[in-house]
Amino acid sequence: MRRLRQVPAFLAGLPHTVLRGRGGGFEFDGRRYPYFHHRYNLTWLNERAVEVPLARRALGRGGRVLEVGNVLFHYGHRGHEVVDKYERGPGVRNVDVLDLDPAARWDVVISISTVEHVGVDDEPRDPRRGVDAVRLLAGAVAPGGELLVTVPVGYNPVLDRALLAGEVPGVRVDGLVRTARGPHWRQASPQEAAAASYDHAETTARGLLVVRGPAS
Repeated sequence: MRRLRQVPAFLAGLPHTVLRGRGGGFEFDGRRYPYFHHRYNLTWLNERAVEVPLARRALGRGGRVLEVGNVLFHYGHRGHEVVDKYERGPGVRNVDVLDLDPAARWDVVISISTVEHVGVDDEPRDPRRGVDAVRLLAGAVAPGGELLVTVPVGYNPVLDRALLAGEVPGVRVDGLVRTARGPHWRQASPQEAAAASYDHAETTARGLLVVRGPAS
């Protein structure tokens, strides 16, 4: 049924796919990014349209990279370290993010729409484990390195509230909101983004919290 509901939006998104190289995008912190279009997961229908461009920029820093959640592999980015509790694949370590060595450090730490599932969709069921996961990842960034964690608003409200309340020290939280169906996003305050609801029918976000570090 979910696939049937997506058919109109899929068809509506096809022109965006055809024209993806001819403009269209979003601004974030004064930088212009093109929307990301890919058939895997129909990215123009969801937050991948903005998450992947932000992740690609972070990957461009080089150095030792950790990704929590095996997302970027599906879009052609390989060769960095990936941790995913459940998804199996080449080079993927199947461990819980909270079991990572707390003394380990990476130059770039990325997690795309993953930490909101920690403690919500796995055991033990405690949504505050998602907060612990972000705190651990923030501490895993080497001096001079970069953190990028994206969190779909409304999937784990406990995590949303903790990020807005500043419970993870040393990070900056920004927001993106979807303004219409398809790839239509703009930067917003985290409070405005957090006011958006999660679309459980389409399993897609209307608001996104973008966690980066070190805080500026």
